[in-house]
Amino acid sequence: QEEAHGMVLKVLTSFRSSEIEQAVSSLDRSDIDLLMKYIYKGFEQPTENSSAIVLQWHEKALAVGVLGSIVRVLTSRKTV
Repeated sequence: QEEAHGMVLKVLTSFRSSEIEQAVSSLDRSDIDLLMKYIYKGFEQPTENSSAIVLQWHEKALAVGVLGSIVRVLTSRKTV
């Protein structure tokens, strides 16, 4: 799980700020929920310079997934 988290965080940080919205809008609801799980994992275990980027991803994912996505992620028993 740690390797997967590291890989996802590396991918998220490789996007330019201007590309994030387009990437998030191409995802369906379950993909947004999974992305949110990795975003919260990124908040939990930040790496150098990742917090600002993860926060940008959270903003865009929240705009698409709305509050329901946060509720589903926080109440889910499955973690990443």
